[in-house]
Amino acid sequence: MAQYQLLNNIAHKDLRIATRRGADLGDAVGGCAVYPTEFNELQKYYPILLQAAEDGSWLTIVLFGFEANENLFLSGDQWLAPYIPAIIEREPFIIGMQQRSHGELEPVVHVDLDSPRIANDGQGEPVFLPYGGNSPFLERITNVLSVVHEGVAEADRMLSEFKRLDLIEGITLEIEFSNGIFYKNSRYATVSKEKLLALPDTEVAALHRSGLLRYAYLMIGSISNIQQLVDIKNSRL
Repeated sequence: MAQYQLLNNIAHKDLRIATRRGADLGDAVGGCAVYPTEFNELQKYYPILLQAAEDGSWLTIVLFGFEANENLFLSGDQWLAPYIPAIIEREPFIIGMQQRSHGELEPVVHVDLDSPRIANDGQGEPVFLPYGGNSPFLERITNVLSVVHEGVAEADRMLSEFKRLDLIEGITLEIEFSNGIFYKNSRYATVSKEKLLALPDTEVAALHRSGLLRYAYLMIGSISNIQQLVDIKNSRL
């Protein structure tokens, strides 16, 4: 169970984080949530898809494999793709909101002290410098957390507009692996290229000016990365 604490350089002055990758550190997952603020890097390596949440809303996700705990990008203690999605990379930290004295909310960093990434052996990356300043590692993590924090609002804006324009359509993945096993999944959706091309010029121009047209095409183009996942899985069978 997570044990989150507000990060500070007094209580956590000796905190170190294990940065290697590994199933024992929570990396054996079949995918994760992602945000438009990282689409430019994600689309180079991962299929970016939409998945329906329990409340009927849509989530943007990437796939790492075809089963719940299958991460085909994980090889021993290495992550095969140069870019790791922010929601994975930021562990064991999260952004929380804290109320200032004049009532405004501000984002602050919390750390999960029950995370397997907490290094208790003197190894790992230090979070703070010996005299209390932020370490280079924490500065990098702060940037990663910003991707998540800013991405939440950007995802809401994007999905709201895609739904308004009826651009979201379900897809079915049908794959036969080299061992003869057949995989079929109809839980995901993407942006319809046909519907996008059929939009009135005024709507296309508005999407372009808002920056959302680029997100749509990055999602569409990323679908080809499913074949990369298939190739990796077949090579391991």
